[in-house]
Amino acid sequence: MAKAGDEISNPRTGQRMVFLQASQETNGGLLRNESYLPPAGDAEPEHVHPFQQSGAEVISGSLRFRVGGEERLLEAGESITIPANTPHFFWNDGEEEAHFIGWFRPALRIDRFFEAFFGLAQDGKLNEKGLPSMLQLAVMVPHFGDEIRLTSPPWAVQKATFGALAPIGRLLGYRPEYPYPHGGGGDEASASEGARVSAISGPGKGAVGVTVIVVALLLTALLLWQRRRGSRR
Repeated sequence: MAKAGDEISNPRTGQRMVFLQASQETNGGLLRNESYLPPAGDAEPEHVHPFQQSGAEVISGSLRFRVGGEERLLEAGESITIPANTPHFFWNDGEEEAHFIGWFRPALRIDRFFEAFFGLAQDGKLNEKGLPSMLQLAVMVPHFGDEIRLTSPPWAVQKATFGALAPIGRLLGYRPEYPYPHGGGGDEASASEGARVSAISGPGKGAVGVTVIVVALLLTALLLWQRRRGSRR
């Protein structure tokens, strides 16, 4: 669990984050972090924080935000407040590292999400879009659904798809929280996702088989939905 002074980093984007106030120190009321994001970093996926107001204040450099479909450039000394459940993402398209203070109110478990997400990045378990594997998402997305949700596909589709995949993920050793290797404890992080079950016996095989069929149908429906959505553009 994060505490004030803990630092985490994402080697994929180069972002470093230092917790200034963590959930356990504010009774869940507030999380504040100090972040450093290098230029030309990949933009994070568009998302919402359903029950949290969030914001940022730039100390040096600049950040570009897209909030509710509108772009805004934030420079040193400027800040932004994002209402709960508002689609947004940000990136650094400037020429220098962006140094900023971020915050979330209430904190909920967003600090644990950051630790898990950055821990996966440390172990090279994010794809080219910056997302974990489908099975990791299946156990992670519902667990942190109050803190963060991707905007696409719709939340109902995500819940149905990941709800079907989650039993397989849990059987194979995936866990929703992926401990960040503070102090170089990489073995703990690797064990969290990587403790695979070498053989599934008895009723487990049948359960997995049925789940695989359901998942295949759901994924087919998801692909058809995405194609239909693309054809409307």
